[in-house]
Amino acid sequence: MAYAAYRETFGANLCGAPSAEHGQIRKLVVLDFTVPSRDAFAVRRLLANCPDTGVVRCVPRPHDSLVRLEIQLPADRVPEVMQVLMSSLPSGEMGMLTSWRRHLTDHGLTHGF
Repeated sequence: MAYAAYRETFGANLCGAPSAEHGQIRKLVVLDFTVPSRDAFAVRRLLANCPDTGVVRCVPRPHDSLVRLEIQLPADRVPEVMQVLMSSLPSGEMGMLTSWRRHLTDHGLTHGF
């Protein structure tokens, strides 16, 4: 499985202060977030304005009309990102919060990054 990194910008920064300076290592976590399929694009747009945050995996569930998004974010920004998601979307389900290393291990990448 490959991971792609990209950044989209759609306006104001909704998640507070700018990202960490170069050279500073931040602990990354992955949040599972399930939304109706029609709201998946809205989530991506919201996350594009949150520093160092993005969707790393999208798992469609067509029989339920749902999409499970695996969102990578810095551990110190979890409350901010959750607040943005909860206040901006009419429905959604927060799932498990795991470390980046655990996420990679769960997908067969034992060597980490």
